[in-house]
Amino acid sequence: MLSWRQIEAFRAVMLTRSMTGAAEMLAVTQPAISRLVKDLEQEVKFTLFTRRRGGLVPSAGAMALYAEVQHSFSGLDRIGRAAHRFRNKQAGALRIACFPALTLTFLPQVIREFASRHDGVSIALHTHNSPDGTDLVRAQHYDLGLTMTPTSEAGVIVGPVLRSWCVCIMPPDHELTKKDVISLKDFRDQPFISLAEDTTTRFKIDSAFRAANIERRLEMEARWSAVICNMVSLGLGLSIIEPFTASSFAGKGLEVRPINVMIDFSFATVMPLGKEESPLLAEFIACMNERLKFYLIDDPGDLDDGGEQRLDDKFKLYPGDERGST
Repeated sequence: MLSWRQIEAFRAVMLTRSMTGAAEMLAVTQPAISRLVKDLEQEVKFTLFTRRRGGLVPSAGAMALYAEVQHSFSGLDRIGRAAHRFRNKQAGALRIACFPALTLTFLPQVIREFASRHDGVSIALHTHNSPDGTDLVRAQHYDLGLTMTPTSEAGVIVGPVLRSWCVCIMPPDHELTKKDVISLKDFRDQPFISLAEDTTTRFKIDSAFRAANIERRLEMEARWSAVICNMVSLGLGLSIIEPFTASSFAGKGLEVRPINVMIDFSFATVMPLGKEESPLLAEFIACMNERLKFYLIDDPGDLDDGGEQRLDDKFKLYPGDERGST
């Protein structure tokens, strides 16, 4: 039968990749850790670690087991934090899981605004890819998740789809900075830095260029928009990304312009099913939605007669814009 001491020892070895390090972490002897891990292997009936130069290497089974162990320890941590808040009369807590694009600048700005009105509230913001974040919300490890669409609705409450429009980013000395709106044809034969192939936004961007029969020089790609921004700022090429990360880099080595087609970047909120929404969470969502107004453009009237997107005041992403300069 599994024991808590075995699980503790296993977790410590996973964190330190060393029996000796685990022993120091738990203030026990190294033989005690070795024995606990060996007993755990006998219980689960598979090898947990192999010894190689530089330390212990976990098996595939150990990695799968560790994911479950982390969930258990996360639950204990939440209980401990709840007790701490009660002892110190804190006003409450929110735990938020979000995909990377919104965690760089957008959500920290929302949190700053929210925290200024709610002194003593504990807020945790953790970055996860969308499927993992949804799973963690489903398991009630988080009060709120933001996930890219489409997303599974099983076991969670999915909010309405929120859409923003992708923008062009370029180095400040690029010839296209003279233009207020960038056309797809402006990308012809330009070095282009793409998002990873398995992302929804990459699929939408590539589809738009195929429909327009425009060839780009697809020489580089990266998974995260922030990485692409840094690559563009170094003069490695142009790109099209969502406006949240773009606004964070506007005026910091990047120029940002709207493009003449509507390539949408869509996402949604998710909340645990069967868990009543707290007034605190409702206020946070309202604060977030207020700031989202700067980024969400769903009105077809935002395109002019020529099919080009106008620079609405709320959507200017130039140097000096307060979203780009904070």
